[in-house]
Amino acid sequence: MESDHSMQDHQGNPVALPEDTRQQVISYLKHQASKSTADLLALVDRAADSIEQSLVGVGESQARFRPLPDEWSVADVLRHVDASMRGTSRIIKALATDEEAHPDMAAPLVLGDAGKTLVELRNSVAEAYDEVREAVAAIPDGPAPEATARTPFFGDLNCKEWAAFVYVHSRDHSNQIEQVKAHTSFPS
Repeated sequence: MESDHSMQDHQGNPVALPEDTRQQVISYLKHQASKSTADLLALVDRAADSIEQSLVGVGESQARFRPLPDEWSVADVLRHVDASMRGTSRIIKALATDEEAHPDMAAPLVLGDAGKTLVELRNSVAEAYDEVREAVAAIPDGPAPEATARTPFFGDLNCKEWAAFVYVHSRDHSNQIEQVKAHTSFPS
């Protein structure tokens, strides 16, 4: 696997990823990918739950709060999670049938519709996770098909590794939401 030593932060700026951290995540993805489709579905459920739990107590005005003008609000994070889960579901579906995943299957960093309410965003994110569940449910048990698609963070992943990546990515963003909520100026 070719080495990716950098990734982007949530504003699209390059960030160096320590090699030991990168290898730990890759090892985790490979370990999870060795499990059954049912186990991967449970991991997707945990991913969706991590996002939902991070939203407990967040209201409409709080969802629009930005710690700094160039940092994401909770609503921005949800738009990104929605877009990325939908892109990931398309990639998993293609790879599960041993098809090539085209780069245009990946979603943009943030969906353009900034006008959705918090309830609409939560519902859209829930639907996106349903799409991921549907894609993961179609993965055959046993070894993953050989087709891979590149992540900007961890190199080429097969469909099962992408399913496990859903959890890693979701936890990253649930932690991001918690950081926004913990900001000293977060509205009460």
